[in-house]
Amino acid sequence: MFIDEPKVNQDVATLLLMNHFSFNDGPMMHYLCRKVLKKEFKVMVLEEQMLLFKPLKYIGCFSVNKKSRTLVESLDYAASLLSDKRNMLGIFPQGGVFSSHLEKIHFEQGLDRILKKNKHEIQVVFAVMLLDFLADFKPKAYIYFMDYVGEQNPDEMEVAYNEFYTVCKHKQKALYNPPAHVLV
Repeated sequence: MFIDEPKVNQDVATLLLMNHFSFNDGPMMHYLCRKVLKKEFKVMVLEEQMLLFKPLKYIGCFSVNKKSRTLVESLDYAASLLSDKRNMLGIFPQGGVFSSHLEKIHFEQGLDRILKKNKHEIQVVFAVMLLDFLADFKPKAYIYFMDYVGEQNPDEMEVAYNEFYTVCKHKQKALYNPPAHVLV
């Protein structure tokens, strides 16, 4: 379920930042890229994940190894993708898979280099994916969106993302109208 779908600017590339808590985040990002953003799917994936799931390279994924000299090449390649308005560059800024129950999302340093190397106007979209079973047998994915219009500075973006993340978690908790006293 997509909530507050962004108004996509087809005249510039899109940088999508999304929390990362399971392998299924990638396929969900691919789906929303095709259905909502309608752009070419490009996503940075940890090298160890690419080695485990080799078909990822055929759907627009490219690898990054945080412990290798190739890290800079991968980040520069990511920045170059933002020069093409047809592209959506997806990044999981945490740089790995973490629990969806964290109170905050941390940003790894790679985003800084990508933003500095990019010389083109881009659209930045935040996405937060949360799962709930509620009254269903299978979990339902809720993906919240926000167009980010602030400074393209990783520290400011991290603060803004976490404010948005907190709002999304509060909205998620309020689904199905629980008693007010449990929403603290």
